[in-house]
Amino acid sequence: MADDGVSEEAQLVENDTDSSGSDTDSETSPQEASGGAAMFSSKAGLLLTFISAVGGGSLWRFPRILANNCGEQGCLQFLLVWLVFLFLWSIPLIIIEVSIGRFTRRAPPMAFQGLLGVKSTWLGGWMAGLNFLITCYFGVIVGWSVFYTIACVFYPLPTTYDKSIMAWQQFEQESHWPLVLQFVITVACAAANWRGVGSIELAMTAMTPLLLVLLLTALIWALTLNNAGVGLSFFCTPDWGLLSSPKLWIEALSQVAWDTGAAFGIFLVLGTSMTRKMGPVKNVIWTTATNGTVSLTVGVTVFCTVFSTFTKVNPDGTQADIVELLRTNGPANTGLTFIWLPILFSTMTGGRVMASLFFLAVVIATFGNFITLMNTSVQAMVDWGVKRGVAVGVIATLTFLLGIPSAVNINVLVNQDFVWSAGLIFSGLSMIYLLWRYGAKNFRLNMLNQAEDGSDWKLPSVFDYLTKYVLLLNGLVLLVWWVVQTVRSADVPWYQLGNQSLMTAILEWTALVILLVGLNVLFVKYRTSVSRHWSSLISLQSNLPGLKCCTCNSNCNNTVEEQELDNLEYEKLKLLEESNCVGI
Repeated sequence: MADDGVSEEAQLVENDTDSSGSDTDSETSPQEASGGAAMFSSKAGLLLTFISAVGGGSLWRFPRILANNCGEQGCLQFLLVWLVFLFLWSIPLIIIEVSIGRFTRRAPPMAFQGLLGVKSTWLGGWMAGLNFLITCYFGVIVGWSVFYTIACVFYPLPTTYDKSIMAWQQFEQESHWPLVLQFVITVACAAANWRGVGSIELAMTAMTPLLLVLLLTALIWALTLNNAGVGLSFFCTPDWGLLSSPKLWIEALSQVAWDTGAAFGIFLVLGTSMTRKMGPVKNVIWTTATNGTVSLTVGVTVFCTVFSTFTKVNPDGTQADIVELLRTNGPANTGLTFIWLPILFSTMTGGRVMASLFFLAVVIATFGNFITLMNTSVQAMVDWGVKRGVAVGVIATLTFLLGIPSAVNINVLVNQDFVWSAGLIFSGLSMIYLLWRYGAKNFRLNMLNQAEDGSDWKLPSVFDYLTKYVLLLNGLVLLVWWVVQTVRSADVPWYQLGNQSLMTAILEWTALVILLVGLNVLFVKYRTSVSRHWSSLISLQSNLPGLKCCTCNSNCNNTVEEQELDNLEYEKLKLLEESNCVGI
């Protein structure tokens, strides 16, 4: 529901009497919420799931982006800017996502419909569609990690660049393993999603501690290597002159976005399974802090490993040579992770063991991503009354079929990753648009400060300005810089079709928008007849928050005008246009 015509003092808050009776039970065991979505069984399970929901980018993207922004003296300047954007982009955006999910109990399409009206359903559809298209090729990347984990256990590591490239090409281009592994991974992911948040929480609770232990082990091992201190010193030394480079600031912002999974819709859907005792602010801050620590841990591990092994193999090599190696970008951004790290591990005593553990950590991180990506698409179907088992089967089948081109041709995967990863910028902007329409102050009070049991941290009014203006500026600058960089770096002019050209991205985005807007128009036109076939769309709204006056904290009747709501909109959301209650 938009906030047009609604005074900022008239707030929608949760009806404590309606929900208090269910909180205790939901903390101890999963229970059904509206739409058949179970609750997280514990705060620990919620936090572990949040941590595992993202993180793949931290293991195979963060070290390369960090190296790309190093100076002659070091790279601390990038880390500081990256940390600033962690607070100015990812944390507020994920807080918005989680609170929308917890408040509406819906995946993005129905959440946008409920808060902005039926004509805005397509905006949530963009987020859900983007998520699904990323899911289709992401399983291929998980399969790569599985293959390299197995290969490190049973086969010798490559010792030269040519041998490593040959091993990659034999796997990716000359075998059926990418397709086979994509199928196996998709089936495993469907099994993890079968029972909803109950099975997801179980899988994440098992995987996350193992991932953290593996990363900690790798870090300790890397710090004990000869000359590891040189790499650590370079990691922690600033080159202040680079702070004037726009490229550093933009790449820090983009890396934060990919690191944390902001605007994927993942956290919005996970938020639908949170109880009132699970505060969004605390959990989001703990999650982003942990994911940031994981990124730093991986960065230190890789830098120490590369500096140590490179100086051992090339005693006459310079620091500039080492940084250039870190910047190496192979096919589909595989340069450092799948090409160089096996070579580096081969030079060490026990290198195969460490290589196996490292790639196992990559498997766990990327598989956790894959589970939550698929869950987001599944929940969008569940919102339309489709049984969860059927939704999982349909989404898993489509994910595998539409992912086949990416599995058999890496150029397709490169194109899909290029187009839809950049599309996340628009997802972030759509969340900011929702905030402008609904009202930043209304949002903060309704969905955060007054919508929980009091155990979460209260957000100050400065959060309103941060979300309305700073987030918008960040998103627009990131979009403009991406366009400029794409035009500059493309192999063909921007107006021609190419694997990573601007025109290709525009055409694919336009096709998705036309599809979503067309479906939205049909939905608006025929929503009455649709609701008769999917009556569950009405019954799913049974636990939406009731209404209280924010001043007297009661259901006062002073000139409260009820608007007629469409039967597909939230039954219990009402609009206070003007209130004569004392104090307003």
